[in-house]
Amino acid sequence: MVSRNVFVSTLLCLVLTIGTHCFPPDIEQCKAGDTECIRLSSVHLIQKFSKVGYPAAGFPVLEPFALNKFDITDGRSGSLSFKLHFKDVLVGGLSNVNIEKMVGFTADPKTSKFELYGSFPKLTLRGKYTADGRILILPIQGDGDADITIIKPKLSVKFKPSLKAQGDKTYLGIDKLKILLEPQSVQIKLTNLFHGDKTLGDNLNTFLNENWSDVWTELQPSIHVAISEIVRSVAVNVFAKFPYEDLYLK
Repeated sequence: MVSRNVFVSTLLCLVLTIGTHCFPPDIEQCKAGDTECIRLSSVHLIQKFSKVGYPAAGFPVLEPFALNKFDITDGRSGSLSFKLHFKDVLVGGLSNVNIEKMVGFTADPKTSKFELYGSFPKLTLRGKYTADGRILILPIQGDGDADITIIKPKLSVKFKPSLKAQGDKTYLGIDKLKILLEPQSVQIKLTNLFHGDKTLGDNLNTFLNENWSDVWTELQPSIHVAISEIVRSVAVNVFAKFPYEDLYLK
């Protein structure tokens, strides 16, 4: 939970500044364009509040992050041709992001770049799946639990904001968002393949892991969409809480 002192400070801040926008006292506020300060403040926010959220900053619970569903519907990579549907997915490992570099975040959002570069030790996606298609000449069907581990992925985030003026203040949204994950490897485990045939299921899981690069080619677009949904959700919540001008020290 957010500490009592932080809660009291935030409450006093809100009471004493009715009609203005008070920056949360537990987060370091930076000057526009000071990307090292912004990087460190972002790391602090994520590491401290990802499991509990921080409503005063518009920061949602991030660990784990729940996704209702995502689909892979057009796999056509050589020996792979399948459709996968995932639901009730929990994404883990987001709180361990290592933000290495940020670019832009200057005072004028119309001209500023907004870029973030970093990495994760690993990301996990766990949920339910259904599968239909083929691997080589072998038909594949399954309906069970999915466990996907993305090992040491590098991350890049770039976005172009939308702008909404309210009086003399500017609120940001997300217009265009580009996410790229580049893993060192991917581990996959699907249960209840081939109507529960353990031998066939184990062999297929082995094949998927030995050929993870080809599998990643198929998974990548949908996982990028899933991670984009998370980034968009966090950014939109924070930007809705504060005018862009109030995010920075004067």
